[in-house]
Amino acid sequence: MKTMEIFESFFKSSFPLLIAHRGFSAIAPENTISAFKYAIRSKADMIELDVRLTKDGTPVVIHDAKVDRTTNGTGKVKNFYLWLLRDLDAGSWFHPKYKGEKIPTLEEVLKFANGKIPINIEIKSSTEKDKLTERVLAVVFENGYDKKVLISSFDPRILKKIKKLTDELPTAFLYHYPVYFNPAKTLEKLGAIALIHNFKFTTPKLVKKIHDAGFKIIVYTVNKPDDIRKMIDIGVDGIITDNVRLARRILNEI
Repeated sequence: MKTMEIFESFFKSSFPLLIAHRGFSAIAPENTISAFKYAIRSKADMIELDVRLTKDGTPVVIHDAKVDRTTNGTGKVKNFYLWLLRDLDAGSWFHPKYKGEKIPTLEEVLKFANGKIPINIEIKSSTEKDKLTERVLAVVFENGYDKKVLISSFDPRILKKIKKLTDELPTAFLYHYPVYFNPAKTLEKLGAIALIHNFKFTTPKLVKKIHDAGFKIIVYTVNKPDDIRKMIDIGVDGIITDNVRLARRILNEI
């Protein structure tokens, strides 16, 4: 499977990937260039980020449907033209030294990363999910990042849409709750190569079941030392964390 080969190329060792959740969000405002810069400096194996669509159809990197929590503005992302969104301060809420930080476009992040690190792009579900998905894929291919991305979503319709458009990008299915369905059959049906799962509900049995079927499993969002150690012990393939520096230290101790 070509997509699995792409994903496997992200591994630098037999240890799980350490994935910086919205960048190094423990020390910098989430989903900003600063957070991604510190993630790269701290030797994260991958960056995770979230993408939504502006009113004029530009994929931008922000988690929430509204700008209220992480900027000095109010309102839904989808109601902002890009040039208005770029006027917002996306850093001061975190710390005054980040005043003036902007909400980046997906293209800006890819250009900044410049192939130095793989990126997990989470496509958020919305009424314009098809348009968002198409625009994300266009930006990925136009910037030559198709060998350096893992695209994920909680919305299976988005993953199915991706597979209709291309079979060249690895995808992962995000799931928050305990898994009572057949994960292997679900991943196969979606054309995905991995399950990204809430670590609180991730068990050794689930990890084995995923691996036995030839798929991968990544867990989120793991920030406490004991939880990080537990996830390493049960053999997950990737750990999404706010504090990649802490996770790296723990991994180095093993």
